[in-house]
Amino acid sequence: MESFWALDVETANADYSSICQIGLVHHRGADQIESWSSLINPNAYFDPYNVEIHGIEPEAVRDKPTFSEVFPRITQLLSEAVVVHHGHFDRTAFARCYDAYELDPIECHWLDTTKIVRRTWSEFAHRGYGLANLADHFSIPLEHHDALSDASAAAKIADLAVMESGRPLTEWVEAVKFPIGDVTVKSADFRREGDREAAFFGEKIVFTGQLAVKRATAADEAQKLGFDVQNNVTKKTTFLCVGIQDASLLNGYSKSSKHRKAEKLITEGHEISILSEQDFWALARVHTTGES
Repeated sequence: MESFWALDVETANADYSSICQIGLVHHRGADQIESWSSLINPNAYFDPYNVEIHGIEPEAVRDKPTFSEVFPRITQLLSEAVVVHHGHFDRTAFARCYDAYELDPIECHWLDTTKIVRRTWSEFAHRGYGLANLADHFSIPLEHHDALSDASAAAKIADLAVMESGRPLTEWVEAVKFPIGDVTVKSADFRREGDREAAFFGEKIVFTGQLAVKRATAADEAQKLGFDVQNNVTKKTTFLCVGIQDASLLNGYSKSSKHRKAEKLITEGHEISILSEQDFWALARVHTTGES
């Protein structure tokens, strides 16, 4: 499973370099494995407007470290990582602090989750992709404008988009550079025509959930086994391979929309076999090596 960090900041005033709180959340796949947050002393004026938004008073940061003092720790955590952030604000704030404190920029792969969301769900392509609205839509807990809570929500939105699109975040780093509405970006195409000489020629398989390998790798293996690989479950689907499903990312459901559709078709009389990713690889092993 791929690993990434999510980041969010709050500022004392309209100057982006006045960071007064930082929240970081580390995910491996859909699992949160680590978090870090700190109030920051920006040595700057606190605008009442900003205080009203995030609730951080000047007194709360008086004895807290400055950005330059926490920077070595942040650099250690984020170097070479994919770092997701919801909107341009957080990355720009870091860039302003680099200048203000004469620091070398962190070498990482910044990834704006608003750009992923707008290319994954057509209903959010042009409106409604703010963090609070998305958290409400996907039933993600959120204490808005608390940096750690915002970072956690951004991480869950990134996980949900990966599950929906089938495109890992490492690929999204490049994919977000394409225009909104480009079909190759909006929905990754994993369709394959099965090998006519292989054991499962004539069968049609769909993958859902977070896999231990890239979706394209699983699709290639399925093709070698003879499966036609489909992007979505249809009446012609005969196999559904289910990866890890994080219930907190499924909009109140315990299973993905593909999984639910497959079960509905089964109740209607369609022959669809549902197997885990481990079952799929065991099946592949049996039919390529003869192992039992």
